[in-house]
Amino acid sequence: MMRKVDKEVQLGKFRVPANTNIIISYLSLHHDPKIWGEDVHHFKPDRFSQGLAKATNNVQSVHIPFGMGARICAGYNFAPILTKIALSMILQRYAFTLSPAYVHSPIYAFTIRPQFGVQVIFQAL
Repeated sequence: MMRKVDKEVQLGKFRVPANTNIIISYLSLHHDPKIWGEDVHHFKPDRFSQGLAKATNNVQSVHIPFGMGARICAGYNFAPILTKIALSMILQRYAFTLSPAYVHSPIYAFTIRPQFGVQVIFQAL
């Protein structure tokens, strides 16, 4: 997320001149061990099972999966619904396991993605 500073401001020990672009890294927000815990780099979807406040150590403002403000992702409302529908259809029809050839190797860029893809074996039920 990028914002332009309208007038000079002091942020802690840093002076930020007017007309400076500031970038807030979602990657940094979503991978801060002070907020998410020491297991921040582990895939644990169950960390959200007791709600966002518990998952974020009561700092809910750091969870910004779709951005925010006027430029919020167009998929903000659509993506969760579509994901639930697709996942329920897949789970009704298939059993799946990770391929023995799968190597966990995430790439940290603008978003996180598997370096070598995810090899999944599907078996029709």
